[in-house]
Amino acid sequence: WCEHKSYQTLLETLDADIICFQETKITLDRLEASMAIIPGYDAYFSFAKGKAAYSGVVTYVKTSSITPVAAEEGITGILNQSPADIKCNNQSLSDTRIRSGISGLTTNELLDLDSEGRCVILDFQMFILFNLYCPHESSSERLPFKMNFYKILQARVEALLRAGRQVIILGDMNVTHKEIDHCDPQRSVRDYELESFGDHPARKWFDGFVAPDGPMVDLFRKFHPDEKGMYTCWNTLINARPANYGTRLDYILVSQDLVKWFKSCSVEQKVMGSDHCPVVGELHDEIEEDGHKYILRNEINLSMNISDEKPEALRLCAKYMQKFNGSQQTLKSFFSKPNMKDDNSQTGNGSDTIKASYDNLSESKNADFNIGNFEKQAAKQKLTTSKSVKFKSRKRKQKSVISSNQPSLLSYFKQSTQTESSEDP
Repeated sequence: WCEHKSYQTLLETLDADIICFQETKITLDRLEASMAIIPGYDAYFSFAKGKAAYSGVVTYVKTSSITPVAAEEGITGILNQSPADIKCNNQSLSDTRIRSGISGLTTNELLDLDSEGRCVILDFQMFILFNLYCPHESSSERLPFKMNFYKILQARVEALLRAGRQVIILGDMNVTHKEIDHCDPQRSVRDYELESFGDHPARKWFDGFVAPDGPMVDLFRKFHPDEKGMYTCWNTLINARPANYGTRLDYILVSQDLVKWFKSCSVEQKVMGSDHCPVVGELHDEIEEDGHKYILRNEINLSMNISDEKPEALRLCAKYMQKFNGSQQTLKSFFSKPNMKDDNSQTGNGSDTIKASYDNLSESKNADFNIGNFEKQAAKQKLTTSKSVKFKSRKRKQKSVISSNQPSLLSYFKQSTQTESSEDP
């Protein structure tokens, strides 16, 4: 990966329809057009607020294959409640809110969860895609923050499932689920002073979130239930990768009704350039169920099939950021009278709306957070089937969704350094 000299070449080499990066370590000020406006792709970023070169995620979507119908930054929905964002009509995901399961969190606590740029959510109609970089437990004081993040994530996912939607979660979950996912499980027991490997709160939560006890399926273990050594993260400080002394922190989790669409899931350990490696899932182009054939492309691009018009990129898309408006000007625009519209008529990335969110949301002991416009859309759609993470066809170019946790998006062009997630349980 370090051999590629441009972001466009990097994405084209990955050859996927949806590519998700975590721990981008990019601030809005440092974001360049070459990274945000890539021909053939739309980019959806979330940045850490007030922390330079910290955390962050981005989802790249190949525009020739698929376009989301809704987009949201953060897991709580609060970042998308500013007046400017609401003006985007159906492109905003703030119509429906959850009023249960989070009574112990204040509005400021919810805002804190979304202040580190850890989540981008895209609605592809067939499924809701969460690109996540879950918090690292760097100390015992950090554990409550981590568990609250998991708690809100689960509440949102369960609400979406109740509304009839299907969900894909991918990225760095910052937890090793079972002993098979850890190179030295007994060391983890000692380091965290546990009675057994499964006693860690994060593992207990994960047990209840994935099958058989929870609603989500660990896609890699679905296809490789007993395969050992399939780690996705290695400590670069001790050069642990050559000996495969690592942990499996990166996952693709899918809701039950989506499992039938998946053909495979793999851990791409040969792909270098980071202390993590990508996880890839592959979807069938079509499936048969109850005597009926379902075409994947039709299910994903449902709105295009109805309207025959390709939906426009959403306002969260990086190319609409105010800092890039000038780069999109034509020669004609230099001789045209400027449009003196209100500044709020054109919104930028969700990160640009955080100030309005903080200014307009009051402190509440029983704070609500929205799950977006997803349930409202579910009422308008009849999903006959329930991530790709890879489409492949003999006749058509393969489609894929790739999750790859990186120390920095810039790291593909320089030597990798150790990230915060390598020593999680």
